[in-house]
Amino acid sequence: MKLHKRKIVPAIVRFLILGFFIVITLYPVFWMIAGSLKSTSEFYQNIWGIPKSFMFSNYISAWQRGNLGGKYINSILTTGLFLLIVIPVNSCAAYVISRLRFKGRVFISTFLLVGMMVPGGVLGMPTYTVALKLGLINSIPGIALVYAGQNISFGVFMLRAFYVGLPASLEEAAMMDGCTRFQSFLRIIMPLTKPGIMIQVIFSGLNIWNEYFLASLMLRTENLKTLPLGLMSFVGEYATDFPQLFAALTAVTLPMIIVYLLAQKQFIRGLTAGSTKG
Repeated sequence: MKLHKRKIVPAIVRFLILGFFIVITLYPVFWMIAGSLKSTSEFYQNIWGIPKSFMFSNYISAWQRGNLGGKYINSILTTGLFLLIVIPVNSCAAYVISRLRFKGRVFISTFLLVGMMVPGGVLGMPTYTVALKLGLINSIPGIALVYAGQNISFGVFMLRAFYVGLPASLEEAAMMDGCTRFQSFLRIIMPLTKPGIMIQVIFSGLNIWNEYFLASLMLRTENLKTLPLGLMSFVGEYATDFPQLFAALTAVTLPMIIVYLLAQKQFIRGLTAGSTKG
């Protein structure tokens, strides 16, 4: 009986702790969705509760007011171009650093590691100055290229851990069968590091989807602005329309939640694999 109690009590404690973290994680999402369905007057009268009447018209008004359709396209193009650039570059660079022995390899690894430690806000104006000289300002491909440059350090450092954990005999066997090193990398190594690539797609893609600071500096034309810039149209100088702002936030957040739910198996597998490799 005492042994049975010893097992039950820790299990109850674990469930309580887990339930607490579930509540503090999900309640802000619930509050955002509930707030998006209230009228402005009800929002201030009943901030934390469920709406008495569901104002789905907030979503239509928010979509039209923020021109979210065009900004959705801009955000998708920016994030898509960024991933098309950064995934091949980081994969090849991480493979070279982890597999090949050449002069300067340690310096490059250290340089990339130091690059991860510099706050993004510090690099805002220097990045803008360089982008201006290169003609990358007010351009979707331009800002995608800048984003890619800023995310190389993180991507290479993370993918390197996956490549180091793979036995070199896999490539040696492929090259003995007639593959070149690039073919062995493309056909053997890349499929095995798919979880690591998915982590980068989700982490880096989410960061670019939500990035505001650099976008506010580089995208000046209204028809090129991304979703984070569009959300600022709901924040006034003296007042903020919170129901419409929450409706816009819900519309912006849902795609990322859907992407994560579809890719969560690969994401969790990549986190688990990456934690045991160095």
